[in-house]
This record gives sequence, structure tokens and C-alpha cells, in this order.
Amino acid sequence: NIICRGEMFMLSWQAHSLGKAEEVVKQIEIPLPEPQENEARIKVLATVLGLPDKMMLDGTYLIIKKLPISFGQEIVGIVDKAGPGYPFKEGDRIIGGANFHVGLGGLAEYCISPGDSAILAPSTLSDDEAASFLGSFHVAYVGLVNRAALKSGETLLVLGGAGRTGSAAIQLGKALGATVIATARAKKQEEFCRAQGADYVFNPAEQGFDETIARFTQGQGVNVIYDTVGGDVYTNAVNNIALGGRVVLIGFASGTWGQPDPLHILAKGYSVTGALHTIRSEEERTESIKVLDNLVEKGEIKPPPTSVYAFDNAPDALGSLRKRQSELVIVRGT
Repeated sequence: NIICRGEMFMLSWQAHSLGKAEEVVKQIEIPLPEPQENEARIKVLATVLGLPDKMMLDGTYLIIKKLPISFGQEIVGIVDKAGPGYPFKEGDRIIGGANFHVGLGGLAEYCISPGDSAILAPSTLSDDEAASFLGSFHVAYVGLVNRAALKSGETLLVLGGAGRTGSAAIQLGKALGATVIATARAKKQEEFCRAQGADYVFNPAEQGFDETIARFTQGQGVNVIYDTVGGDVYTNAVNNIALGGRVVLIGFASGTWGQPDPLHILAKGYSVTGALHTIRSEEERTESIKVLDNLVEKGEIKPPPTSVYAFDNAPDALGSLRKRQSELVIVRGT
């Protein structure tokens, strides 16, 4: 920490303009934040950088488009100071969201994390593994279990299987006993999806949805679609959903959300829902922690390895997102 005229400051990586990370992302000093009700100040051990951070730099992120840009939406860290009502005590290692939308993202020495999104980090996961666990496996659990009620023996289609939420859905789908099909845009991504356990992987730019899904499912269609891509990929996928199928909206890697068509939903008899780990009941939250921690302990799910950067090399980490296949890197704290 830096002390200046009695006030405490910290280091944070931010961008005050759009552009290439290596050119616009700068390390600055900002006041050490104070937690409010149901918040905590977290000493960051590691943070996740992924597609949303890249899209913010490009000006294409649909959720946040204002400057300056604060990076790192999720973190693993130590509770440094807990505000009133925060569920964990000082010294606990937690995984949580970071208030990046108000300039207090995880790509900093400290961040502010709301209690509603925080869980204790599983002791079986390293800091690097834990950093991405909440926004990948917990989101997948909400989507596949709490919303879509995926059953053993059903067929799951993961759109964008090489992304972090997509790869988690592949792993969790297999752990739940489903047959998993995944889409990927490049050969390396296809190999990555297979390594996560996908039974079949195809590139929609090279193989048509209708023929590929019909061939793999013997014309039955898929029971659950886990959509991290949106756009035309969503539209092509739902044309191949089985009667009584369920679609889970997760993200918009294509740049636009999938557009549900009420008439199509009515005609084909399926449902569309969404999934966020911050939107679930306390019972769902408690059960997911128990089940996922058990699956980790048994080795049935595991965050995949990814590139790890030092805090001082944060611009390089952000820059690497332009050419990475898995669209995820970890930056360790100071």
C-alpha cells in the first residue's frame, strides 16, 4: 500500500481509452476502497481475465461501455476488511465477484467484492484454479442443474465449448451423465473441448448444424442447449432442439445475444431460461457448493490449465486475449 498525506492508496490497472492493451492499459494509484454493507475489501491473490475484458477494450461489451475501464470481474483473495453483514470473516480465502463496473475490478492490489456472490474457496483448488471457479462451474451448475434440470442420458449441446463457461459445462454435463456435443471455431479449440470430455465437437462454419446434429442424435435433436455465443449460432442451434428441450442463455461471444422467437418456441415446444451464479436461491447456492466441491475432490471436474501472468505484466495478459484459443488468463496478485 502507498501512504500519501495520511490517505492509503493502492495500485490498479485501468484504461482511460479504447485500444490495444499494450498501448492504453496503465498502472495507476487509486484510494484504498472501504467496504459498505454486505461488502468486503479483498486482498487479491489472483483474478480472471477473459472475453468480457477484451470486449471492453474493443468497445463491444454490451453490459458496460463507459470509461475508464477496470478489469477483472472475478477474484480469489483474502478478506482484508469486512463490511456490516458480509458473510465471511477477515482472513478467509474467498472466491467472489469484483465491482469492476465502478472502477474496483480485480486487476488491482485490492478490490471490493459483494457478499451475495462470494463463497469460500475450496481448499483443494490452488489460487490459479479457484479464481475462475465461480464464474465457470457455478454458472454451469445454475444453468444445467437448477434451470435446465439436465438428466443422465440426455444430450447436451454446448455452444462455445472452448470458453471458460463452455468448458465447465462440458465437464459438468459429463459428470451428470449426459452425452455432450460442443461447437468450436478452430482445431485447437476442438482439441481443447475433447480434452474437457466432449463426445463430439464440430465447427459450425465447416459443418451444418442440421446435418451434424441429426446424424449424431439419430434425428432426435438435443435436449439441452447451453449458449455462450448467441447470434446466428443460437438460431441454428434451436432449430435442432428436441421436444421438451431447454435452452440456457449464458453469454454473447458473437457480439449479440441469441434472439428467442416466441412462435418458434411455441411450435417446437421448448423453454428458454438464463443462468447467473448471482441469481439463485439460498438453497440452490448451498447445494451447488456441496455438490461441486465434492466433484472437485473426486476429480470429476477440474478447472483447465491456462496461462498465468504476474501482476506487473497485466497489459501483456490482456493483449494475449486477442490471440488465445481458450479466451482466459489468470493474473496473480502482488
